[in-house]
Amino acid sequence: MGSVLGEDLRDWPSDAWLVIDDYHHLIGEPAAESFIEALVGRADIPVLITSRTRPSWASAKSLLYGEVAEFGRNVLAMTHEEAALAVPRDNEPGALAGLVALAEGWPAVIGLASLVQAPVHLSGGEMPDALHSYFAEELYQGIDPELQWSLIQLSLVATVDLELANLLFAGRAKAVLEAAYERGFLNKDGDSFDLHPLLRQFLRTKLVDIDEDKVEETVHTLALCLLKRSAWDEAFSLAEEFELGEVFAEILTRALDDLLGKGRLATLEQWLDHARRWTPSDDIVPLAEIELAFRKGRWMEADDKARHLARRLPQKHPFASKALFRAALVAQLDDRQDESLSLLNEARNRSTTTADLRRALWSRFITLADSEEPELATSALHELENLPPSSIEDSVRISQAPIHFAVRWGGLREALERHSTALTLLDKTIDPLIRTGFIQSYGTALALVARYQEAYEVASRQIGEAERSGLDWVRSHGLQLMGLAQLGLREFERAEKALTEAYRLAEENDDYHAKINALALMARLSLARGDPADALRLIEPARSRLASPGMEGEIRSIRALILAAMGIQDEARLEISASASLTGHLEARCLRSFAGAILSVAEDETDSGEQLAIALDQSSQTGNADSFVTAYRATPMLLKAINDSALFLDEFLLHPIATYDSMLGTKAGLGIRRAKPPAADPLTERENEVLMLLRSGLSNRQIAGSLWIAESTVKVHVRHIFDKLGVRTRTAAALFRDESGTRP
Repeated sequence: MGSVLGEDLRDWPSDAWLVIDDYHHLIGEPAAESFIEALVGRADIPVLITSRTRPSWASAKSLLYGEVAEFGRNVLAMTHEEAALAVPRDNEPGALAGLVALAEGWPAVIGLASLVQAPVHLSGGEMPDALHSYFAEELYQGIDPELQWSLIQLSLVATVDLELANLLFAGRAKAVLEAAYERGFLNKDGDSFDLHPLLRQFLRTKLVDIDEDKVEETVHTLALCLLKRSAWDEAFSLAEEFELGEVFAEILTRALDDLLGKGRLATLEQWLDHARRWTPSDDIVPLAEIELAFRKGRWMEADDKARHLARRLPQKHPFASKALFRAALVAQLDDRQDESLSLLNEARNRSTTTADLRRALWSRFITLADSEEPELATSALHELENLPPSSIEDSVRISQAPIHFAVRWGGLREALERHSTALTLLDKTIDPLIRTGFIQSYGTALALVARYQEAYEVASRQIGEAERSGLDWVRSHGLQLMGLAQLGLREFERAEKALTEAYRLAEENDDYHAKINALALMARLSLARGDPADALRLIEPARSRLASPGMEGEIRSIRALILAAMGIQDEARLEISASASLTGHLEARCLRSFAGAILSVAEDETDSGEQLAIALDQSSQTGNADSFVTAYRATPMLLKAINDSALFLDEFLLHPIATYDSMLGTKAGLGIRRAKPPAADPLTERENEVLMLLRSGLSNRQIAGSLWIAESTVKVHVRHIFDKLGVRTRTAAALFRDESGTRP
């Protein structure tokens, strides 16, 4: 939209300007800022933006190279000459200079002088703040005591509006605001008002003259109003200044989820220090400590505190289920699935809100899906689905569930097609753990169906989310997903770098599951590079500690594939049997099937073609093309065996060969032939876009969604592509090369 509007603005007169006022109201809305960035980048006219905060897209580089010119307060402030026009002419020049220096050129403060009728007489030794106090005192003493007290009350908060004024002054609210504005104490900004910091400081000095009970009542009223508005920082500052212990606990209770969602872990630590001093016995303190420890990767600390808190709280205390849920998640991440399920059942029984119940049911589904319990996982999912979603987070989880289930048990292509739109909901969710959880499942599914470029983009988003939220252990998982995608893209050096960093972070966080997974991916990288001996060396440490059956079964299936590639047949068969006895998870099933097929082909068994066909059919039916890619890169003779046995490869399994391993396919004689389109009728730009998406394995409907065109239009483009390339099928179009060996 920004680009389209920018194009339209190119027709404006050459001397026209586009002005955007109060841009700071857009800060924090990525979609709005992206729109403006695209508009400014495309429009060929000058753009003037007024803002209290620099736009996120106005980078230091753009300022350095003069693409953006920035005018700060020093330029916009009133000069000495401008101030002289505003204040009474009979004021002394020295006093005026002091005023300008003190006010930093703020017009509203300089305007105070214009309201003072008498001349200013100060001795040369007095400081500029004395001058400010003089003007303020002149104004302050010129109003009635009731308005004086009202102004003192308003000085306790940074920004004032009618709602807040109504809380303080009831029916007098409008009159108070108008009187304060007319006398120069308030500066108006739309529907809100603010005080110059120096004026606020002056009014605060008057608190000592006010009855303590009146001050305390006002502070409590303001604190509750700020909490209602989610103005956590301002409420905290007020509580800190007036030592309101009970307000600290209330701030933590209300603000905890928001702080965690925004990754403000340093702020949470600071607030916890105050809460420990002022309200150490409040239950919100240990709960906040648990959440902080969990997000910082201190899982054992979070686990111990969560169990202790749950034990001492009453059965139906609102924090009990939350503590148990966090302990269960630690157990789940540490591959202690039975323990996790036990804790989740207790969390479910002790939940006091629908949100807590949903959270326990969701994690129970994930744990069962990761265990060898597909039927129980399905039942848990149905129980969760029967609870109507009450938030965006619930909708995201409901979409993630079938994708996660497909990653474990199959049906990947269908799950991705049905739930890809959930990505658009992520920016609206508060909890970064929900966002990163969905991204992890979705990105893994993309990699398994060999849509590696998309998986890479999703992994980049995962890493960005982890960095913004302070979740180092999630960053390790994101790097592993990135390494998997780069491995698929044959970017081996970059994959090695990502996986090495992922392993380092996992070791630093003592994340055993992540360490094992990183080692498994590094072993697969060595396999793809043609070094099975190194792959075997890397996979050995993964067997040093008993993991969950699913993880151990996957490790054994990878080891079976490595041993089969090395020709160590008896040991490979033992690993295949061991893996089959441990897990039915998708990746382990497919990898050990291809390990068995490699052994059959190597031994030239009579049923080798049949075993290979079974493995291929399993990959195609479940949607796990990545295991096929891993297998034929480890043992390229598999592709020749497919050709020699005249086995059928559908478009889904041909796609990764044609896109990433065309040389291997050509060498195996899989019919990746070169042709030449009619020279006079090349593909259009749009047809090239459609062809690129077709090569990525997208359906006509998915292509239409990606390009924002009708599905019928896509069909027309596909037909024209077939005609121009001289092919009859989508597979042939995906495999097409011209005579120079390049794609059109």
